[in-house]
Amino acid sequence: MKAAGICEKGEVRRENQDAILMRLNGRSGLFMVADGVGGSGSGGEASAYLTACFGQWWEEHFPAEAGRPFADLFDETKALAERVNEELYRRFGPGGGCTTMVLLFIHQGIFGYLSAGDSRIYRCSRKGARCLTRDDVWENQPDFHEDLSSRGKILSAVGGAEHLEYSCATERLLLRESFLLCSDGIYKFVEEAHILRQLARVSRSLFFDTDCAGALARAAVGNGTSDNYSAIVVKI
Repeated sequence: MKAAGICEKGEVRRENQDAILMRLNGRSGLFMVADGVGGSGSGGEASAYLTACFGQWWEEHFPAEAGRPFADLFDETKALAERVNEELYRRFGPGGGCTTMVLLFIHQGIFGYLSAGDSRIYRCSRKGARCLTRDDVWENQPDFHEDLSSRGKILSAVGGAEHLEYSCATERLLLRESFLLCSDGIYKFVEEAHILRQLARVSRSLFFDTDCAGALARAAVGNGTSDNYSAIVVKI
């Protein structure tokens, strides 16, 4: 397993409120993209704190506990996300310091993801390429009604409410597949078809292109991204 990532302020924003995490140990890995919510005054602090907590969790468990079952460790990532949410909510109050989260945990031939907010995870395998996550935004709610002023409003984020709402799933890994984790500074400015083609190229290649995340970032910049942008590409 190999990975490469990028996390940049961009050419418009004064502050980089994105944060990323990449950890590998043999065939196990932990990857995260966190995008501080712009409407909160401390979004950058929230994303940095979230990734730091998971970085510490990784150091405490790998390689010392690499033999533990996937399910036990994945349950711990969910519990940790909930604890971080409680701490951010306590520290900053409702919406005062919150961040999106996409987490990918790979261990013992299985992957699991957690998602809150509108950062994304894409997967490419022999079954095809697609986005695994669903944006937690106003227009994707079950009882959606048109309200242009609320379009794109994030409904779930770490630290945004007293109790964290997130989606999660697990699945067994396939041979020669790849994943992309990214913030909206990438996917809102790069056509999804282009993202999926790039990810398919990573899956097919015998060698890992360490610039694959950077290439997507340059495409976003070329298309005029006005946001911070972050991406992590993982090749199994």
